[in-house]
Amino acid sequence: MNICFSGLGGQGIVLLGVALGEAAARSGLNALQTQSYGAEARGGASYSAVIISKERIADISADQFDALVALSQPAYDRFSKALVAGGTLVYDSDLVRPPAGAGKGIPSTAMAKKNLGKELYANMVIFGHFVKISGIVNAKKAREAIAACVPEGTAKNNLRAFEIGFFYSRDNK
Repeated sequence: MNICFSGLGGQGIVLLGVALGEAAARSGLNALQTQSYGAEARGGASYSAVIISKERIADISADQFDALVALSQPAYDRFSKALVAGGTLVYDSDLVRPPAGAGKGIPSTAMAKKNLGKELYANMVIFGHFVKISGIVNAKKAREAIAACVPEGTAKNNLRAFEIGFFYSRDNK
């Protein structure tokens, strides 16, 4: 399975790819994570691609994605063309406007600010939602990966953000 996390520098896009790759490895799967971000880093284009497989991984990059997580409109515009028909699309509904009926939106930025006081945790809110709806990795392994991958002292808030996204429903924002 090929997954792309996309957004802008400063949104924690690379961390999402690292956490998913770690969760896959903790689940006994093979994982390969690559990343790219603009020279200007914060505010520039950023993406992290993860390949997950039960088999040995021979490719180092994917041309098409089975799942796309978009945290900015420019990222959605750029990577949505590589999402396979019927693929999983998860996006920040405050920042991305796909065609009507496309994918699963979650107001991750607003939820992070409301519940944790910082937009900084929007990446983990959307990650929790993605893990729940995609079923790509076990939620317990995702939580372990988050605790292992986030900067020291931030695990509690990152895990809380993950839970907010994991248990999100349109009826109970």
